[in-house]
Amino acid sequence: MNKADLINKIATRLSVPQKECREHLEALQAVIAEELNEGNGIILQGFGSFNLWKQTEREGRNPRTGETIPILPRRSVKFRPGKMLLQKLNTKKEGL
Repeated sequence: MNKADLINKIATRLSVPQKECREHLEALQAVIAEELNEGNGIILQGFGSFNLWKQTEREGRNPRTGETIPILPRRSVKFRPGKMLLQKLNTKKEGL
């Protein structure tokens, strides 16, 4: 599922125009990015949490040449699913 598919599903479920749904989704993305950029974690109760983590510098290898190259440190995001999301994912459904 891509962003357009997600917007279509949400707009259909809420009976709102796709344009409005797109604006809300983009606002959510912006707020999440801003908070993570400031070093804050985000917890969506029952869904999961987004946390910033710093990858350390390490050595990598060019697969073509075998040459060792440094991979610079960078920031990244980890998502940890919440209890309710995991329960929904692991509930047995008929036909699966």
